[in-house]
Amino acid sequence: MKYFTPFRIAAYLTLLFCAGHTAGGMLKQKSLGPASDAVFGAMKTTHFTFNGSDCTWYGFWFGFGLTVSAFLLLVAITALVLDRVTPEAWPQVQVIAWTLVAAMAFNGVMAWRYFFAGPTVFSVLIVALLIAGTLRKARAAA
Repeated sequence: MKYFTPFRIAAYLTLLFCAGHTAGGMLKQKSLGPASDAVFGAMKTTHFTFNGSDCTWYGFWFGFGLTVSAFLLLVAITALVLDRVTPEAWPQVQVIAWTLVAAMAFNGVMAWRYFFAGPTVFSVLIVALLIAGTLRKARAAA
């Protein structure tokens, strides 16, 4: 079995992306200066009711951030599973592969628009590998 197929490399990169996002972005919240610390503090202490629940902006930020981590983990596991699909079964699952490409492409656009180069680069590489893996499997199935 090959260890470095496009789907597997995409999965490995996505796991790195997930680990960096979770550990470096969500769990290790370092100071970005006094102004940023004040905003972060306000996010933690400003409460509001949303759909009957007591919420804070920090809770929204943290919850959505961990949701992104879960999405990245799902992408990595799905890429590993797609790597194991036989050519005969590929037509049945290729829509999942293309949906994964679209979801990661959207993630990349959001990273480019709202964040910084690191997640954008990871997303572009992962999308390219997912496309390569999907096309490779489609050729093998043809």
